[in-house]
Amino acid sequence: MIYLNKFARLFLNLLIVFLFSFFELSASDHGVESHKLNNISKQCENSLEWYDDHPGYSGEFNRVFEYCKKYAKDISPNGFEVNPILSDFGSMSGVNTRPRDNIHQGIDIIGSKNQPVIAIADGKVLETTIEDCWGSTMIIDHGKSIDGKNLITIYGHVGEFLVKENDNVKRGDKIARLPEKVKFRCMARVRHLHLQIGQEYCEKKDNWGCKYFIKDFYRSLNPHDYWADGPNNISCFQKDKNYKDGTLTYPFTCKKKIVTKKMSKRKMY
Repeated sequence: MIYLNKFARLFLNLLIVFLFSFFELSASDHGVESHKLNNISKQCENSLEWYDDHPGYSGEFNRVFEYCKKYAKDISPNGFEVNPILSDFGSMSGVNTRPRDNIHQGIDIIGSKNQPVIAIADGKVLETTIEDCWGSTMIIDHGKSIDGKNLITIYGHVGEFLVKENDNVKRGDKIARLPEKVKFRCMARVRHLHLQIGQEYCEKKDNWGCKYFIKDFYRSLNPHDYWADGPNNISCFQKDKNYKDGTLTYPFTCKKKIVTKKMSKRKMY
C-alpha cells in the first residue's frame, strides 16, 4: 500500500510536469505578443544633440536629459508610437526646464535630425521665413475648425522647407524637416517642433500689433481640442482614412507598434 502511494505521488508529479511543459510549448508555438514601447530616453537623447558639439555643457545636458526623461509625454494612441510632447499647451516650463514668462500657447514635440514634419490638415502656405530667434518657421492657413474658428498654424523651429509660399498642401504631406543642427536661441538647445494655432495672421507687410506671426499669439487655440479622433485623443494620419474637415492629425508620421513573437525555451524532462 505504501509503495502504491509512492507510485501514485510520483505519477501525479510527472503528470503535472508534463502538463506544464505542454502548455509552455503551446504558448511558444503560437507566440507571445510583446510590444516595443516608445523609447522616451532615446528620443530625448536624439533631441539633445546640440550638447554633442558643446562638451563643456555636460552638467546642463545631464539636467535637461533627466528632465526630458521624466516629463516628456508618451501620448501614443493604441497601436502606434509618436514623437513625445515635452512642453504641452498651458505649460509654464520650457523644453530646457527653465520657467516661462507666459503660459505656453502651443505644443513642443521633440524629434530627430531631418525628421519630416507633415501637414496637420489641408491648407495653404502663407509664409516661410527664417526668423532671428525662431529659425526656419512656416505659417499655414488650414481653413476653419469644426467649431468655425480660423486655424492659422505656426510650424516653428523647423529646418529645410519642402514647400513654398502659396503652395496648397494636403493633410499628411511632408512640408518641412526638423533641423540637423540646433542653432537658434528660441530652440533652447533642444530639437523640437513648436506647433501653435492662432486665428489672425500677421501679414509680412504689416506687423503692427503682432507677435511672432499671429496677432493672437497669447490667445491661441489648444490643438488638443481639434484632433480628428476627438478632444485630447492624439490622431495619427493614415492614408486610407477619411477625416472630417476642421479636425487635425499629428504633425509627425506615426509608427505602427512592432509586434514580435517571443519564443519560450522548451524544457526537456
